[in-house]
Amino acid sequence: MHKPYNPFEIKIKTYIVLFLTALNVSCTALINPQEQPVNLIDGRAKIYITTCSGLAETIGTCHDKAKKTCKEGYNLLNEVRDNSGVHRQIKFQCKEL
Repeated sequence: MHKPYNPFEIKIKTYIVLFLTALNVSCTALINPQEQPVNLIDGRAKIYITTCSGLAETIGTCHDKAKKTCKEGYNLLNEVRDNSGVHRQIKFQCKEL
């Protein structure tokens, strides 16, 4: 025997597929975050600024980017964290030998 056509069942299946697709995209964005850039703000003094905002990055991510940028080490000039804990930013200066 053949089941009758049920439009409600098709709508539910469509919503489930859309929900699972959105969930997959969200999880992928958290697993593979777009790293925010390090910006040079004073070339002569070698001062940089970077932001590590959002749920995928931490203040440690900011410091990791500073370590990658400054092969000889860096001095932290300013560290900003907002009250929500989502926006983080550091300003740093590369050390010279």
